[in-house]
Amino acid sequence: MNCNPFALMTDPALVHASIERSEALRQLAQRQCHPLDRAVIRSRSAELAAYDSKIDRTTIYLPPEEKEPDTIN
Repeated sequence: MNCNPFALMTDPALVHASIERSEALRQLAQRQCHPLDRAVIRSRSAELAAYDSKIDRTTIYLPPEEKEPDTIN
């Protein structure tokens, strides 16, 4: 077993094997987090929910603008 915690991050199978061998780790509550999922926000009215839905469907998200490299004069 590799004792380097950073090496564990590159090998998911090794992480799962370590969890299976550890009583303390097996007892931890497990949940999957998806931080990039959109939050569900409930609207107070159907009219507002319809408006929000229309905005979400028609919004075009642009990538952030890249900063131009500094030039040395």
